[in-house]
Amino acid sequence: MELQIPHRICNGIFNHTSLCEFNQGKLLLHLTIPFEKKPKTNLPSDNLKYYRQREQMTTRQLAEKLDIVPATVVMYESGKHPIPYDVAIKLADVLKIEAALFYDDFSRFLAVPYTEALKSVRMALGLSQKAFAEQIEVIPSYYYKLEEGNRRPSRKIYQKICAVLEATGRQTSLLWEQPLQ
Repeated sequence: MELQIPHRICNGIFNHTSLCEFNQGKLLLHLTIPFEKKPKTNLPSDNLKYYRQREQMTTRQLAEKLDIVPATVVMYESGKHPIPYDVAIKLADVLKIEAALFYDDFSRFLAVPYTEALKSVRMALGLSQKAFAEQIEVIPSYYYKLEEGNRRPSRKIYQKICAVLEATGRQTSLLWEQPLQ
């Protein structure tokens, strides 16, 4: 004979309690199963917010564990700043998940010596700095600063570089995996 107490769903958690008889005794069994709504996108910013909330941490608490200011965490979660590769590694450790959820190709590109990657791409395409700047639709003086390391490329510039590579049949992964030959 089994006595069942009706189940209920509350705040995305399925609760079910049953009184079950077995052999010579009774067992009260209560199951709680969380139903998580994972982010619809696989963007690092969305993943960060989701996994921080899953650990029931505030942006301030997470920032303290990373030794950064809370506003920086907010900028990462809003997608206004890419999560640096080294920060992604720390986040993964704090939130107990895989680091690859917190960085993307752009973050990996910034983590490698992007100045060398830019130079390699430009040389592989056989273009001068000025010609390459025109290809990626930036003014040459700005591109010079990128290649010298005096400016950091934006995500938009990175996407333009990827588009140029794809248009010439080259792999964009070469920007962050290894320098072009």
